[in-house]
Amino acid sequence: MPNVSTPDERGRFAPAMLPEVFPVVVDANALRDDLLRVAAGKGRTLMLNAANSGVLRFCAPHVVEEVEEHLEEWSAQKRLEPDAVRAAWRGDVAPLLRCVQVPDGLTTAVEQWRLDILAQPSHVGDYCDPDDVPTAALAILLNAALLSRDRAPLRAVYGEQHDHLAHAQWLNELRAVGDLGPLGGLIGALNALLGVAAEGLFHGVFATARRVPWPWLVVGALATVGTIRYFVAPETRRRLQTVLGTGLSSVSAAVAEVLAHREEAKRQFATLLPVQPGWTEITEDRNPAATLTRACLHHLARSPQSDLSAKELTELLRRTDDVAAGEARVRAMLRSVAAFSEPCRGRFQVGGVVSAPGVG
Repeated sequence: MPNVSTPDERGRFAPAMLPEVFPVVVDANALRDDLLRVAAGKGRTLMLNAANSGVLRFCAPHVVEEVEEHLEEWSAQKRLEPDAVRAAWRGDVAPLLRCVQVPDGLTTAVEQWRLDILAQPSHVGDYCDPDDVPTAALAILLNAALLSRDRAPLRAVYGEQHDHLAHAQWLNELRAVGDLGPLGGLIGALNALLGVAAEGLFHGVFATARRVPWPWLVVGALATVGTIRYFVAPETRRRLQTVLGTGLSSVSAAVAEVLAHREEAKRQFATLLPVQPGWTEITEDRNPAATLTRACLHHLARSPQSDLSAKELTELLRRTDDVAAGEARVRAMLRSVAAFSEPCRGRFQVGGVVSAPGVG
């Protein structure tokens, strides 16, 4: 079982070896079974393995507080020692979460109408639970899949037409121990590729990936392999393979496997996303500042790097969304909205490590 990938002293997580990650928002109930399974020594679920690989990430602050509040109660239900459950929470689960202060005033009228229903007291109706409002709002603003078995926040995020059967099937896959389904295949392929990296073949690839778009990085790797295969004598290739551990012949296969699994996982994941309003609709319902904030949330939540600079975000917005904003305006917004943190000078990320007592 891989070690938990914790953030560095500045709060930055290691980059994921993907062109983009799949943002998922979790509620406390989604974490409960996984936490108790780890505490019982049964291994990490696919959800935690995916989070450890940087693929799944986010929660609202109240989720951390709720887990801490119910930890002893959950331990008693499964006849586990509270200290063991607390150790699993603080050592294996909490460090994987990025805790986001949910901004106000960014949702469209239709989105806010659904959140207002959720915000009513539970006795009012089946789809009311004010405790879940921050989690549902975060899933909407990040345009992220919501990991929950509770119908009230799911309805607030997805509306009435959501395919709950497909959602439940995905949750069951995530709760499996091991790597099942498209996402499991992706995590397994990523771990294999990281094994190649550990042997030194991709030394410096993360630094390169920060500057070179992912498709060109892949093309470059495959072109390098092809060139070496064509021009280098077999005996020299064998010596290179000995020096490089897993060998050049494994690179193209590893990259191709990751890309194939990623496309399959992305197709499945796309069915679990809430409907994202267009930037024009957000501007008309709210204002240009809300559009800019949501666009930055959207891109930072999907970035394989833990953080991006204001300049990088500005270029990304212009290239992909046609959201008009200068670098100075983007930087000012990032520094004024609590959802963003600045782990090091000039670079920003969504949320940070959980800050529950004893967690860090």
